[in-house]
Amino acid sequence: MSSEKSVIVAQPRPKNVCPICGQASYSVGGIHPQCAMQQADAPRMIDVRAAKVAEAKVKKPVGQKWKKKCPQCGTEVHARREACECGHRFGGR
Repeated sequence: MSSEKSVIVAQPRPKNVCPICGQASYSVGGIHPQCAMQQADAPRMIDVRAAKVAEAKVKKPVGQKWKKKCPQCGTEVHARREACECGHRFGGR
């Protein structure tokens, strides 16, 4: 057996560490290009998400293709019906 103790060799830290992800970066600016894009895109994405939430809150009219609305009483009837229950006759023939 050897009487010498083992020596732990530490890895040298890279010169440039990306401030976004913390990984070694070999680019000139010290930040990965994809991390820079993500950082620059963050304010725009906040606006996009807020617009989506605002759009989702707006109630959209839900109309079905096989129904039509009676102009007299406002009920929705099947598209092929010629007359509504209120007596209104749909034109066309």
